[in-house]
Amino acid sequence: MTSPSGRLNLPRSTTGREPQYILITLLGDYWYGRPEPLPSAALVGLLAEFSISEGNARQAMRRLTNRDLLDQHKVGRTTFYSVPERIREHRPQRIRRALDFGRPLDDWDGLWTVVAFSIPERMRTKRQLLRSRLKSLHMACLHGAIWVSPHDVVARVEHALQELDIEDATVMRSSIEGPDGAKDWGALFRLDELGEAYRGWAREWKPLLATVSKGGLVGRDALVTRTTVLSEWLSFRVTDPNLPSELLPDAWPRVEAREIALAIYDGLGERAARHFCSVLRRYDRNLADLVVYHTSSGVNRNPFGAAPMDLHEHSGDGVGT
Repeated sequence: MTSPSGRLNLPRSTTGREPQYILITLLGDYWYGRPEPLPSAALVGLLAEFSISEGNARQAMRRLTNRDLLDQHKVGRTTFYSVPERIREHRPQRIRRALDFGRPLDDWDGLWTVVAFSIPERMRTKRQLLRSRLKSLHMACLHGAIWVSPHDVVARVEHALQELDIEDATVMRSSIEGPDGAKDWGALFRLDELGEAYRGWAREWKPLLATVSKGGLVGRDALVTRTTVLSEWLSFRVTDPNLPSELLPDAWPRVEAREIALAIYDGLGERAARHFCSVLRRYDRNLADLVVYHTSSGVNRNPFGAAPMDLHEHSGDGVGT
């Protein structure tokens, strides 16, 4: 997975990641809970590690500011950016949800969210919009106009119905009995294709585990690889309905894929954070000392041995993006 020069050859799908996404990911992962503004030049330098030009980096900062995902500050002629307080306050929950993705759901209560609706053909555009919204909630079509999910998405479905002004619909939480209760849920939720995607992802990244365990990735490669692996892994949340364990096929490949993702994420944590520090230190040595990195066990660590902070605790400064 490395070129003759020793650089890591990243998958084509990840080398062109959106600069805004990369910047938000970096700040959330290594600038956890920090209210201190960072100089724009430092953020340009960090994005340069991902082969992002200065122009695109500064454009990403402006767009994130326009979206209220960054706060801009001016000191003389120097521009700084910080993470807004409202985002820092909710960061622990977001991190925990991200790192919990893919855990087996073994405590399902057996209830389904069931949606039944009747929309006439003359309103087929609205019907198509509703179906799209239900798919985005990972619901599956059980019969015609009856859609189901093993998760409690009642409030979100009701919100969609209200937004689309659909009144002839029923939303409930219910068990599913009879022939429908014995359905092949993997087929209904189209898990075959998703399973192949997990297997392909695991085949691609598993060879890297030995390199990581032997300390073979350092500096820029550690930072870029760790960010790439996590972002690729979390992209599965878009397509995975996250079914309870009892509804999944045997030997569901997400288990191995998750183990690989977190092993690389944890294994490269200190090395990636040290490189983040080294880039930041070019612009401000004091700020560089505040860098931390997450672990999948729920702990924040300083790459230079400072006391760790539990992700479940709410720090006085809040949290990152």
